[in-house]
Amino acid sequence: MKNVTASEARKNWFRLLDEALDGEVIAVQRKGHRLVLRREELSQTSNAKGARQYKRLLRVPGADKADGWSWDWRGPERSLVSRRRSAR
Repeated sequence: MKNVTASEARKNWFRLLDEALDGEVIAVQRKGHRLVLRREELSQTSNAKGARQYKRLLRVPGADKADGWSWDWRGPERSLVSRRRSAR
């Protein structure tokens, strides 16, 4: 386990993330508290199961069309005007 202070972690954040991805466990200490950064393996079966659970929670009619609109700038006199987004 590698111990670093919060200020060291801030300065070397991306290097510490790379080390954690390589399997190193990193403890960041600040004001008497410790946060542990470590890689967690996610199996494909648990990830798929989580997706199914999430789908059951989201029951909104037309949710697949939720991002079907956008904004157009029509100049200072009309400012922003909403519009339907074209099919992708």
